[in-house]
Amino acid sequence: MSNEENGTIRIGLDALNIQDSNHLKYALMNCEDPLKAISDFQEENSISLPSLKPALNLLDLHGIKRLDFHASIADELKDHLIKKVEQLSASIKSKESSPTYEEDLGKLEDLLEKCFPLIFNSRLTPLILLIMKSLPKVNQSYLDFVQSNEKLYSIAPIELKRQIWSNNSRVFMNELQPSFDKFTQYFDEILISSDLNTSGTAFFTALNPANIDMTILKDNLLLSNTIYTYLFKSNKKHIPIINEICKLIGNSSSLYQLTIKTLTELFIKTHDWFYATLKSLIINKFHETLSHENLLNLIGSCDIPTELILKFGNILHVCLKERKIEAKRAKELEGIMESKKFETILPEVAFLLADPFVVDMLARNVLSLLNKCVQNELLPRNCTELIFVLRLLSISLLSWEIIDSQANKEPKIDSALITEFLPNLAYFITDFYEKLYDDSIASLTNQTQSITSTLLSSSTGMITSPSAVTATSTLNAPKTASPPIVLKISTKKLEILSSVKTLIGENELCSVLFLYLVIACFEFNDWVNLKALLPSIKYPNNNTAFFEKWFMYQFFNALLEKSVIDQFKHDWFVQLVFDDFLIVILKIKDEQAQVQDNAQKYVLYSEILYEQTYKLMEKIFPNNISLNNFNRLIEIVKPKKNHANSLQIAYSKLKSKLEPVNEMQF
Repeated sequence: MSNEENGTIRIGLDALNIQDSNHLKYALMNCEDPLKAISDFQEENSISLPSLKPALNLLDLHGIKRLDFHASIADELKDHLIKKVEQLSASIKSKESSPTYEEDLGKLEDLLEKCFPLIFNSRLTPLILLIMKSLPKVNQSYLDFVQSNEKLYSIAPIELKRQIWSNNSRVFMNELQPSFDKFTQYFDEILISSDLNTSGTAFFTALNPANIDMTILKDNLLLSNTIYTYLFKSNKKHIPIINEICKLIGNSSSLYQLTIKTLTELFIKTHDWFYATLKSLIINKFHETLSHENLLNLIGSCDIPTELILKFGNILHVCLKERKIEAKRAKELEGIMESKKFETILPEVAFLLADPFVVDMLARNVLSLLNKCVQNELLPRNCTELIFVLRLLSISLLSWEIIDSQANKEPKIDSALITEFLPNLAYFITDFYEKLYDDSIASLTNQTQSITSTLLSSSTGMITSPSAVTATSTLNAPKTASPPIVLKISTKKLEILSSVKTLIGENELCSVLFLYLVIACFEFNDWVNLKALLPSIKYPNNNTAFFEKWFMYQFFNALLEKSVIDQFKHDWFVQLVFDDFLIVILKIKDEQAQVQDNAQKYVLYSEILYEQTYKLMEKIFPNNISLNNFNRLIEIVKPKKNHANSLQIAYSKLKSKLEPVNEMQF
């Protein structure tokens, strides 16, 4: 017996040739004796069990309604049937070891056909959905019926939904897209809506100026970036999103492939690199929870290219956790890149390398390896580790072009970058070492003077603490005004900077490395090099998201470090950060918002930068910036008319901080 007529599934008791309320209604409308009609209906549709009739009279005497009796019988039978379905389901799942697989599968299919017309019966709905969940392949017409009914679809088990999604990608994407959006928005909000609160998390690895041990300074350029805490450490709010996506995919190869394909398409369409982060985390999650064989089954391929992609991704994930590429892992990655099959997997590898966390790690490793070249007096072109990391970084920065064109040739690195640009960067890193050495010597000298003063005092019978000695000498010292800080940039440094600026405008790889060198200046408190480098930053023509989100996030957080924020007391530092850089960038964004076709997008980026600037000014006023400088800047950074009302309110709030100060002066 089939429940389908002309492609439409029949629903209700009538589909099973069982009389329902409509039959009773018809009998009552066309009978002479209604009581007899009701009695006949009960007789025809009651439980056909002769021994039950005497018991029914007994139940009547006890006042138990027939409805309650039949409901209890139905529940009892349902419970027994559920247990039987679960047994059959277990037998089907152990397909290879079950000799009755075909028989058990047939029983479930027959049971579903007989039960499905009653799917809207609230008592039987869970049972019918359980039967469908237990079948490895449900009739497509039943799947379509469940999917078309919003109530049934909402309570359907995930295993049944996967079968629906496998044949209806649109419905699957409706389920996935909210998780995709939630993931990208989570990291976007970290980068563009940060409260600039660095308390409790060190943006940079702390340096002890008195310790000039080169083994400690060797890796110091691998800066400790707070955003990594959002990926691997305490702040793991994105993990439930990954788990939810993996739960939706399950062990369905078609859904996995659709998910990866969609992430690739979204990356191409939006240029949002966090889709690459999401893909890497999804693959790694399955790698952690599945055996290698099951993982290959999920991917739907077990050929050599697939094995290489998985191996590359696993090694890269380990490197990302450690935030550096050890020599051993570099050799493993290079072995994959030198294989004959690498050209066929280049777009897949490029998507893994497009992850902004990977880009950040690679750029920092380049500076660290340049650091190593400086220590070992080695030319960058002779450092094989450095050249390999540059290859990876080059693919990372060109990942969009590689994926979009499905290129199969690795991009070449400009020889000028290796022979000219990197040696020039090494020159600035040498300056870092000179400053660290000078700071260390100064610290040791102060310690020596303090110890000497203590010993001299004790020889006279008066033991005086170093702090007391310092305080006494300070009180006795003549009152003289501290000279203004003068930062001089040498002629040689200006010549090198001129060469660097030329390559920055021509090569994206050079541009990104230059940005990280600027961040390094903050760590080393190297204000001379910062004064030379910061105004030289050019707003990029391509890959603007990296500059506007990733670099600016690190830039604003670096400004809030204690050793940096104190510098706003000096006019030269205010001039450098605001006039020579921030205000220039704000003007560029304002101009873009006026002339570009996609003006709304540029207005949004402009608002983000203004908001971050207001937060910075709020942090530094009144303790770390003069009133004159604040008054001057507050007029320059006024929001524009096309900016959101929330930004206007933030500006008014910032400006209101001047009122108490003006009243005190008055």
